[in-house]
Amino acid sequence: MSRQVFKLIILAAILGVSWFVGQPKNQPSAAPAPAKTESRAPATGLLPTGRTWGRIETLADHFARHGQDFQARDADDYAAQAAAFLQRGKATGLLAKRDTDGSLRVFDPATGAFAAYNRDGTTRTFFKPGSPDYFDRQPGERIDLRTAR
Repeated sequence: MSRQVFKLIILAAILGVSWFVGQPKNQPSAAPAPAKTESRAPATGLLPTGRTWGRIETLADHFARHGQDFQARDADDYAAQAAAFLQRGKATGLLAKRDTDGSLRVFDPATGAFAAYNRDGTTRTFFKPGSPDYFDRQPGERIDLRTAR
């Protein structure tokens, strides 16, 4: 075998090994990178913020106004907490109402937390209203979150 062919084989082997080692584990090799507007949620198993918050362009404003209600570190943490609140509500049966447009409102009387979600389950807002009857004044029909679809 010529020296050049041998060098090409060695180079191909090195490139192949480095490509294989550099691939993310448990993911297809052709997986697209996440969009720049999506950030990774904390290690809670939740989806990236861009997939849990309904209108990503409103997130910064909501975080600025309500993030301190939940001691959120940043907008991503605030959005992750809002998504987790819905999951907890479904698991524990927090108070909930579904409006005619499909939007969902969830309230936890123990913590005072309130959230509104779009029909697709993305968050519209998340905060602690100052009024004790805020949830009661919201439109919609009461539903059991544990059995609602």
